Amino acid sequence: MATFITNSVHGQIKIKGEQPNFHGDEILDMSVRDTLRYDAECIVLGSTNILLNKGQQMPIKYQCFYDPDKAHMKFEQIKSIPGGITLSASIERNGQLLYANNTDLPLAKEVNIELVKIE
Repeated sequence: MATFITNSVHGQIKIKGEQPNFHGDEILDMSVRDTLRYDAECIVLGSTNILLNKGQQMPIKYQCFYDPDKAHMKFEQIKSIPGGITLSASIERNGQLLYANNTDLPLAKEVNIELVKIE
């Protein structure tokens, strides 16, 4: 039997201080993560990849579905702890990281994310 995931976050992605010129081979990776595991690797509760188009303009709208049952403890409990459930976004081309968020972003229904250039 299929399980439907109804939990999602949506918003817009923009890049701080610039309007990039995308070539059409970049990928926006967006994920919802259980990050309250101290030194252990985070658990990805959901993710989405968006292939960007040549000349695509900012902001980029996104929607990401996630499964709260994948969290390492009760979701509502971990969500109430600062830094427990966070969002991550990045843009890469051919495996090279171009842009990423540089702050912890708490989960909400709508979250606008600002990325910074990675140099």
